[in-house]
Amino acid sequence: MTSLDFEVVSIEDARRELDGDAKQRAEFARNARRAQDPGGVLLEATAAWLASLPGDVRPTRLGEEYPRIANGISALWPSVARCREHLESLTADLRGSRRGFPFEIDRELSALKAHYAALHPDDPAARRPLDRGRQTRGT
Repeated sequence: MTSLDFEVVSIEDARRELDGDAKQRAEFARNARRAQDPGGVLLEATAAWLASLPGDVRPTRLGEEYPRIANGISALWPSVARCREHLESLTADLRGSRRGFPFEIDRELSALKAHYAALHPDDPAARRPLDRGRQTRGT
């Protein structure tokens, strides 16, 4: 019979370790649910917003394949700073571990982001790069 080796740890360290595992499991479960339910259906307001965009920047595939994300962009569209930040978060890997969108969706988001920046050239936030240690997807 072999003996078992144990490491002596404090209760606080053990609790931190268990809490970290629980958070990881919760995030994994949340991401799995989101992957199974890509956001339901495109809202009527989102469809109207998409129709109002110029054809060359209209993210049609995004609306078809990721309606939850299109609904979110549509809801934030009037709020310049928040929408700009959201578009940036969708086109840049803030955590360093995301797979990113398929090429066509990424292209649509990039075109939409550039269009939004052109619509709001006087926004002080548009002149300031968002460089909080973010990496561009694909790097």
